[in-house]
Amino acid sequence: MRSTPLHEARTVAGLSQAALAAAAGVSRQAVGAIEAGRHRPSVDAALALAAAVGRSVEELFAPAPSSCEPVLGRPAAEGGAVLAARVGDRLVHAPAEDALAFEGWPRANAVLRGGRPMPLPGGDLDGLVLVGCDPALGLAAALLPSGGPRRLIALSGSTAAALDAMAAGRAHGALVHGPQARLPSSPPGTVRYHLARWRVGVASHGRRARSVAELCDRGMRVVQREDGASIQKAFMAAVAAEGGSRPNGVVAAGHMEVAGRVAYGAAAGVTMEPAAISRRLAFAPLEEHVAEVWIDARWREHPGVGAFGGLLRSPAFTARLTLVGGYDLAGCGGER
Repeated sequence: MRSTPLHEARTVAGLSQAALAAAAGVSRQAVGAIEAGRHRPSVDAALALAAAVGRSVEELFAPAPSSCEPVLGRPAAEGGAVLAARVGDRLVHAPAEDALAFEGWPRANAVLRGGRPMPLPGGDLDGLVLVGCDPALGLAAALLPSGGPRRLIALSGSTAAALDAMAAGRAHGALVHGPQARLPSSPPGTVRYHLARWRVGVASHGRRARSVAELCDRGMRVVQREDGASIQKAFMAAVAAEGGSRPNGVVAAGHMEVAGRVAYGAAAGVTMEPAAISRRLAFAPLEEHVAEVWIDARWREHPGVGAFGGLLRSPAFTARLTLVGGYDLAGCGGER
């Protein structure tokens, strides 16, 4: 039987069909028929069932998603572990390895079968989908609930990729960063949370920071980011100011991958200061960036939005992020 939102919610709540039926005041047969998609509950029954499993009526009985799409345009392999959630009338997914993992293994909640995500045992398809490059989103995901609508699915992507996914309706929101004066304009009604300020620049292997001028003069290979990344734009502006051209070097998917490659022997890489600090690398700053999380106006009332904003303002989040270093957290969680 194909999993339905009520079946997923009941499984997560640890209830049998009989227990759910008793809690909601309906028959076990009715629960089975609703889970199988053979019966639509009355308004009263829908409200009672939703209350029994701790979900909203909309989450359980809204029409099935009309489309299934990869968040960042990269399809996952058939049978592969994915992170999946509903974004409006879409069912979106991304390979589990795209998670912004702050520590430990990314937590997949589904597996791709026939091109569609099928929840793993105990998994559900609820949650807030955010795309960005700051590993702080991964910390937030680890501190928020692991299931249900207040769960955070944090996926790795540049500012350009994040804004594209948000505008296309494949993600609820995006992490945007850049110099304060050069942040893009947000669409009307966007929920904007201030996250932090941090510096971007060049991380170097060893004790001595390498300047952009040295990298250009010596023709060194540099681990870089894709062209749409705000940090790559800052780096290329510095290279142009030195009269150089784009250095050779591999393109990494995120700040932590850049820092990891440099830690394991690459001469230098373009990353954020907290990532360099976490790998004990030398760091030459280029710009200070302000980082914000934007939520599309359509999802303002999503339960995950309030949970995420509350977490940003909590000592549980800021104290742990302070331990990383390189973050200016003044005003973290404030709305713009």
